[in-house]
Amino acid sequence: MVMDRTTLTRRDFAGIALKVSAAMALPSQLLNAVDAGDVRKIRLAGGSPVEVPANFTGLGYEMLSVSTPGLLSTSNRRCLELIKGLGPEGVLRVGGIVANYTSYKPDGVIAYYPKRTVITRASLEQFAEFLHATGWTAIWSVNFAQGSLEQAIDEARAVSAVLGPHLLALEIGNEVDNYGKSQPFRTPPYKYATYRKEFELWHAAIARAVPAVRFAAPDTASSVDWVERMAQDARGQVQLLTTHYYRNAQARGSAEQLMLPDPRLKKIAQRLQIAAHQSGVPWRMCEMNSFSGGGRPGVSDSFVGVVWTLNVMLFLAQLGCAGVNMETGMNQLGFISSYSPVQDNGTGLNTAGVPYYGMLAFATALAGCHQMFPLEAASDDPSFAAYVLGSDGSPHNVVVVNTDPLMETHVSVADLGLPRASLLRLLAPSLSSTQNVTFGGAEVDTSGHWQPTTKERVRGTQISVPAMSAAVLIRDR
Repeated sequence: MVMDRTTLTRRDFAGIALKVSAAMALPSQLLNAVDAGDVRKIRLAGGSPVEVPANFTGLGYEMLSVSTPGLLSTSNRRCLELIKGLGPEGVLRVGGIVANYTSYKPDGVIAYYPKRTVITRASLEQFAEFLHATGWTAIWSVNFAQGSLEQAIDEARAVSAVLGPHLLALEIGNEVDNYGKSQPFRTPPYKYATYRKEFELWHAAIARAVPAVRFAAPDTASSVDWVERMAQDARGQVQLLTTHYYRNAQARGSAEQLMLPDPRLKKIAQRLQIAAHQSGVPWRMCEMNSFSGGGRPGVSDSFVGVVWTLNVMLFLAQLGCAGVNMETGMNQLGFISSYSPVQDNGTGLNTAGVPYYGMLAFATALAGCHQMFPLEAASDDPSFAAYVLGSDGSPHNVVVVNTDPLMETHVSVADLGLPRASLLRLLAPSLSSTQNVTFGGAEVDTSGHWQPTTKERVRGTQISVPAMSAAVLIRDR
């Protein structure tokens, strides 16, 4: 059967989902019955491994989530356990468009509305306790859009004092390249040179008031050029380069877009990899997800979104990105985004959103590793991706992603020298499933915990991965 990968219809999508569901239901013994002639060999290429920071994984929240009572709080055990389940280290980035409408009033009355959020000292203390309990750190945005410099200094002092070592960096503004466009906070045209003058003023004043604070910038919505120029101008002022990425806007998003690589993202990552190398300043995708505007229901929160989440995190890590913050929770439009890894029923009850499983698989693959290895091209098929993770120059874990909607794939890890290994599969009833997703045969339970129930012992060096699924191969220790 020949199909144009770029023009799947809804009927095609539904039909493929049924076929994929049938393939996923096959016993593992049949899935491991591999025809040697069709095996893709995973081999290390020459070149140094890429270092992956321990805090690579992150989540992004709009600023109103900090002021919401009981949300990012140690009393919210489910949310706490969900975040801890993604790794002992990570980064919560709080900001978003809501940061443009946020003020800090230490003894004020809290407010948590998209266009009127008030952070109090009690809000900060609640957040600090939550960070301490998770072991994660935070990137914090001050209101550069509508706030005053004096207010930003007061806020920076308080944030630094209360969060202490759990403050990774301050951001001066959110999506600053849009200030003269979709976010009309400056007179257009608002160019980088104008922004840079303002940034210099704010940075100098905040740095004098809080000498030890680190800065992340420029936090652009899409401009890579602004990030490159900031890297050139950093001169020790900026410790982390930041930008945002969404595959597309909600209205233009589709499942097909998440099933194939995005050439635009590759170009962004390659340019920022060069900028980071030349400046010595790491870069982070501090806000990203599938489709802006809260995601596309039925796609962002489907199994397609799960596999995309895993694949895109690995892809960026392989290209030297220092971390990603997957946007989650209540958005600037006032509803819970469908793409949220951590879901919320609107009354403070948090659960694992479907995309969480992609992050969970990434965390499992990264556990005990700090490097990713360059690979020889095993295939020119855009629906196939493989990644090898390890430590101290030695491969430990392998991830295989198969986004082909119809065909399973077979791989050999014989050349990696993994003596014994177990396989955890990322599966769902169909690629359009918005529930019943499992990793290692298990779902995340209602308390926010996950424990695999199915670990396949790999016999030999070959494995099969069903259509539209992923597998994580873990070297036995």
